[in-house]
Amino acid sequence: MTKRLVWMLGLGMSVLCGCAGPSSVPEGNNTVPALRIGSVSVDKNDYPVFPNTDEGADPQVSAENGGSGFAGEAWETNLSFALMGDPSAVKGGMIRSHQLDFPTTFRYRGPNTTEFDLMLDGLVYEGLLTLHPTSTEWIPALATHWQISPDRLTYRYRINPNARFSDGESVTAEDVVATWELMMDPGLQDPAARLVYGKYDRPVAETPYIVSVTSTQLNWRNFLYFSSMPIYPAHVLNTIDGETYIRDYNYKMLPGTGPYIVNEADVDRGNRVIIRRRFDYWAENSRRNVGLHNFDEIHQIVVRDDNLAFEMFKRGDLDYYHVNVSREWVEELDTEPVRRGLLQKRKVFNEYPLGMSGIAFNARREPWQDVRVRRALAHLYNRQLMIEKLFFGEYFRKTSYFSGSYRNPGNPDIRYDPELAVSLLAEAGWTERNSQGRLVKDGRPLTAELLYGQQGLEPSFTMFQEDLRRVGITLNLRLVTFETMIQLIDERRFDLVSVAYTGLLFPNPETTFHSSLADVDNTNNITAVKSPRIDELLIRYDTEFDQQAREEIIREVDGILGDLHNYILGWEAPFFRIAFWNKFGSPEGYLSRFGYYRDPLSLWWFHPQKEARWRQAMANTSETLEVGETDVHYWEQYVQDSGQSRAMPDGH
Repeated sequence: MTKRLVWMLGLGMSVLCGCAGPSSVPEGNNTVPALRIGSVSVDKNDYPVFPNTDEGADPQVSAENGGSGFAGEAWETNLSFALMGDPSAVKGGMIRSHQLDFPTTFRYRGPNTTEFDLMLDGLVYEGLLTLHPTSTEWIPALATHWQISPDRLTYRYRINPNARFSDGESVTAEDVVATWELMMDPGLQDPAARLVYGKYDRPVAETPYIVSVTSTQLNWRNFLYFSSMPIYPAHVLNTIDGETYIRDYNYKMLPGTGPYIVNEADVDRGNRVIIRRRFDYWAENSRRNVGLHNFDEIHQIVVRDDNLAFEMFKRGDLDYYHVNVSREWVEELDTEPVRRGLLQKRKVFNEYPLGMSGIAFNARREPWQDVRVRRALAHLYNRQLMIEKLFFGEYFRKTSYFSGSYRNPGNPDIRYDPELAVSLLAEAGWTERNSQGRLVKDGRPLTAELLYGQQGLEPSFTMFQEDLRRVGITLNLRLVTFETMIQLIDERRFDLVSVAYTGLLFPNPETTFHSSLADVDNTNNITAVKSPRIDELLIRYDTEFDQQAREEIIREVDGILGDLHNYILGWEAPFFRIAFWNKFGSPEGYLSRFGYYRDPLSLWWFHPQKEARWRQAMANTSETLEVGETDVHYWEQYVQDSGQSRAMPDGH
């Protein structure tokens, strides 16, 4: 629904020393999956959508009210969706990956949230419905059935009587009501949540298993957002308010209904978070979970230095690594373990919706309120030279705030042009220079501070700093911890900041660019975008149910943003680069169609046969394993073969 700052802030470059392969066999997994005997069915119909139908229903609730025997007449459901995971996957084992910094919070709502919280929320909590990751069709989750009124304003859901929270409590309609009330609580300090969920009246618990909600205004996203809202337990929320939740649930989690849990004992503050698979997960045998959520333990290890994290991976202290540094990919992974197949590297091309990335201006402050100054600095950011010199030509200059068919093809492709930059600065009144040669206006030199949270970006920022110095601008670089940077962004205490946001499959520019959020802390409108035309377009966008028309609206929004220059856009790539030790099983596409580098936490599994062969090869330098193709075009081929384009889910 809303974008989150990603953990790795940009596609940076680090200077690393050479390193040989691991000198010893890393410690094995703490649990060993059982071997599968015989073939495994790939027929979706062999896996029930609703296993043990209504077994856990309250006998006092009638079928008419959603209890046992509910027939679902005049309701919608989906019993035909395809498998999302690989049914040959086995449960067990663990996977270890790293975080650049310890999470600012485990909360998905409230201040100081990041992409980590979005990932964790998806493992621990569930919504009423979910979108199929390939077809984007609606499929049941906590709810088995749903209804949409003819005027598209009222939605009803029938909750699965078998659904349970991790503390054993049943999921009921009251949990949906309590979750909405938390979203609307000012003490939650989440203006974007209030903006989105304020478009609904208070939900109504019609019966223990049937909940309804009515929108106060027509909006095609309303069904999308309410259906996918993570549901929290009323029996806890009824004892706290938003302020208490922010205070007491910063590093502990409410009971969830999802396949994983985080115990307080598994949180080593500053060092590690262990996410454990639930062995009592209520929907374990549902078709939507076949082949998914396989690892018994997911270890997120904090490594605050990029270089050290990469060295840890190469010596086997980490199992999986998102290669966010071009030098690592091109040079440092050209090693003997890779050539022998012990380490695998994959460049996976898929349809992940790219988000914003680059340098954000705080347009609340002078001189960044002047678009000419913002544009001038953009023309001093030599992206093409950075891509060629620092990033091995791996990336492309970013020209859009959106991706795919939402891009405005007419957006300016800002190139390095110091003469134009100086001219723009002169138009803005920066014509005088002091004795040090710095540009001065009203006795004040043109100085900026750039915040960033990833050391690997320093070479590019140093180039930027030098190009600014040449025209008389002083740029001070400030590396801060991720926690500090998130706080400074949320409190608007910055000049310039390096950011990268997760993309959205179906854009919601309201929470990032609406004028009503420009002067409010703790929102994604960090640059203070204020555009009456964008606000007008967003009203049209909300009520437009035709997908092509919505794309046209976003393209116009994209064009306006391109002319505002509130961001110096960076670079992008249509792929994810990943590396891993050769002991895991994975689907053919490695990542999901619209997914990203964290997908292996849910899609992959610890493969006992591969692990045995890997250990043998690690101990015998004469043995090799299959290397496999580096470039993975599975999803591009899928779209070509199937003719499937991205579609809006039913109900819109």
